[in-house]
Amino acid sequence: MNEMLSRRSFIAGSGALVVSLSVSAAPVFAQGAAAKLTAFLEIAADGRVKLWSPTTEMGQGIHTGHAMLIAEELGVPLQRISVETANPAPAFRRGVTATNPGAMSSGGSWGMRAWHVPLRKAAAQARAMLLAEAAETKKLPVGELDIVDGVVMRGGKAVGPIGAFAAGAARREAPAEPQLRDKATRKLTGTRQPRLDLPAKVKGEPIYCFDMEMPGMVYACARLSPVFRGELQDFDAASAKTVKGVTQVVALPGGAAVVANSTWAAMKGADALAIRFKPTPHDKLDSATISANMKAALGSAKPAVAPRADGDFAGALKSAAKVVEADYEVPFLAHTPLEPWNAVVRFNADGTLEVWAPTQAQDRLLGAITAASGLTADKVTIHTTLLGGGFGRRLRDVEGVRDAVLVAKAVGKPVHYFWRREDEIGQGWYRPAQMARMKATLDAGGKVTGLSFRAAGTSMVMDFAAPATPIQEGGLDGSSLQSIADTRYKPPALLLEYAMHREPVPSAPWRAVGSTQNGFFLECFLDEVAKAAGKDPLTLRRELLAHDPRALKVLDVVARESGWGTPLPAGRARGLAYMESYGSLCAEVAEVSIVDGKPKVHRVTVAIDCGSIVSRDGAISQIEGGVVQGLSTALGEAVLIEGGAAATRNLDSYQLLRMPDAPTRIDCHIIESGEPMGGVGEPPLPPIAPAVCNALFVLTGKPVRKLPIVLGA
Repeated sequence: MNEMLSRRSFIAGSGALVVSLSVSAAPVFAQGAAAKLTAFLEIAADGRVKLWSPTTEMGQGIHTGHAMLIAEELGVPLQRISVETANPAPAFRRGVTATNPGAMSSGGSWGMRAWHVPLRKAAAQARAMLLAEAAETKKLPVGELDIVDGVVMRGGKAVGPIGAFAAGAARREAPAEPQLRDKATRKLTGTRQPRLDLPAKVKGEPIYCFDMEMPGMVYACARLSPVFRGELQDFDAASAKTVKGVTQVVALPGGAAVVANSTWAAMKGADALAIRFKPTPHDKLDSATISANMKAALGSAKPAVAPRADGDFAGALKSAAKVVEADYEVPFLAHTPLEPWNAVVRFNADGTLEVWAPTQAQDRLLGAITAASGLTADKVTIHTTLLGGGFGRRLRDVEGVRDAVLVAKAVGKPVHYFWRREDEIGQGWYRPAQMARMKATLDAGGKVTGLSFRAAGTSMVMDFAAPATPIQEGGLDGSSLQSIADTRYKPPALLLEYAMHREPVPSAPWRAVGSTQNGFFLECFLDEVAKAAGKDPLTLRRELLAHDPRALKVLDVVARESGWGTPLPAGRARGLAYMESYGSLCAEVAEVSIVDGKPKVHRVTVAIDCGSIVSRDGAISQIEGGVVQGLSTALGEAVLIEGGAAATRNLDSYQLLRMPDAPTRIDCHIIESGEPMGGVGEPPLPPIAPAVCNALFVLTGKPVRKLPIVLGA
């Protein structure tokens, strides 16, 4: 029995109401009780609908948004729909072409914008199949039928519940191009609907991977090399077996796993394990060296690639009345999901393998599982559990699931393999540290005549995509110029460059990826340019975006709603930032003061043009969450490197934003412009750090050029 205090035991002991439950991976419908009409939809005889979603639910509310699409297009009550994440299959893969099989994953703010059309189509197909079955069964004209609140209707009279026609409808061929409902009839799109998952979460009912239990399961705690990319040399299994309950120690490529009959025994055994790791060439690497390497790459000694060179920046530099120049820097950032990496692996007697895991990247996980197990993909089932946070970290768990499979193979039992918080933070796969050097040229009237932006740092894409990396050493890592390479700002001359300097610290996508650092770099620098030009920061941005009505509207809305230019209480200032990412344009104004030598953010105003939305509540939650997470990076987050390893390994030293430091007020203004749908999960994050720093620039007269913010540094 697991000796650790469970989440539900804690809730029960605290006096909260908890319903009785058993932990299993059983589907909502019993086998044989539902008819599968499309790859996405099953309908039970009682009319309940199950949606197999192509995306992972990690707290962002995407499953509710997807259910809203189905409810609206199919014609059923929202509360009659349950949602589970699908197993990897062609229907659930994004980016499919004639030469590319695509992949099932959840990232890049694609959850709604990639799937709102396919899911509406799937619901429309199911509706057409149900109506055809009802028409044939009841001998009625199909054109006179519709589905309303889960019932087939004809002229206001009930023909029968959809469950009565589901089995027959499932035998029909789905129409290739079904008729979608008229947009004017949509009653859910754009509205605030209650999250489907919240009632169960309030009662502690949902099953996260750490909650998994099954007969005969053992627990395996990782003991991994603290040095990045370190490898196992040897260990003394007897040292771990001195702990009661420890049964076995399994060697892994990057360390070992201590197997025991409880999580506590596994953790204590991992602590007791005498283990050695092979030396690495970077055993002495530290943050200062990484910064120096990036600084050197900003200079002319390191060749750079220039993906964009509009106009004549060299000429603008020669003729400038004034030149503004500055270097900016950001550190490595950890994702810090509340739930550390863990997975449950079970080899079945029939030769199949099941894996329960909190993943954002089902196909990436599938590849690692088949490689480690030796099984073909058709023998593997992935059960995607709810995620206790993702933020991009669960896009890269190749090593974690590989090790889980290796342990299960070694012990011959179901295994719950897990990392502790120190490994979750310390094993890497961070948002890359990066520097940027920017120059702006001004004419005698204060007009911007040229802008150059040179980024330097390690390559996130080469790390994340390995071994099948799409770029070569010294090439262009597009993530390092994300949101800059396609900026809507239009100075007469624009020069963009990137100088790669690889580091052994593993990096991977982090919420909003390269837009996070580039938003800070460019938007803070523009306030320096505005000051040098003697202009209001809003005025400068409007000049650079004068050709773009859509961007100007976003600026105008955030300025109006924040009270830009109006008086504030003494000791407060406003800062502005604008950034486009993931198909959405977002501007934010932060109202800031300095309290006890530290920034205090009182209010944040957000204006975002994401084209259109489905779930208003989901969009607002994502905007608010993006602001809070972005503010956290500005005020405290940083992974420091010492001795080739993360010196920052737990939440005592990795400073996440605490509740008293969150803004008192976040005002969200969503602009539905009718442009193609953009994301909302990531675009609100990049503008907040520069907005806060720009407010501090007003208060102190000194620009903030390095994160996290340390006033007076």
